[in-house]
Amino acid sequence: MGIPTLIEATRLVEKKLSTSLNGKVNVSTHTKLDEQILESVMAIDHAKFRQNLWYNRDELRNRMNKAGFFCLILYLDCKPIAYDFGYDDEDEGVFFSDSSATAIERKGVGTLLALLETVYLYEEGYSAVKFTTEELDQDGRPLRQIWENLGYRVIDVDADNTVTMMLDVTKETVIERVKKHLPIENIADL
Repeated sequence: MGIPTLIEATRLVEKKLSTSLNGKVNVSTHTKLDEQILESVMAIDHAKFRQNLWYNRDELRNRMNKAGFFCLILYLDCKPIAYDFGYDDEDEGVFFSDSSATAIERKGVGTLLALLETVYLYEEGYSAVKFTTEELDQDGRPLRQIWENLGYRVIDVDADNTVTMMLDVTKETVIERVKKHLPIENIADL
């Protein structure tokens, strides 16, 4: 099995989530900031995170204007329900996945967004993806453990328990994720 292109993987994700979420799912990709992206990200960000973690407009614009900016937004019946965005890290060949959130949890939305991000990064030639998270979120969920279970490794833990995690973006990693999270029989349908 080869690696699906981002377009092919997006079609599979849309199909899978449309079934599991009982609606029409569309994924949009963006490499430039516009007001619609900003509004969608802010709406989900403010709904899912505690106020001290919210981005304001200027912070989002600053991040979304960085080199290598890439954003995925997932829509359910034309309403934005999830996003994932990042940009080039200070380490060469590494993508910093800045923020990701989904209004619908425990349905695979976040996992599939991370998969699409990984496919994109592989296509673009990145060697790794890095992000920061908390040990536990405001609801007590073990975020570090969740990401470790998805194959990410801890590369640093700060005094305030901010955890920096990384995943090498290799052909094997992408194929493993595609096989695990996308229905293989649908690959032939592309």
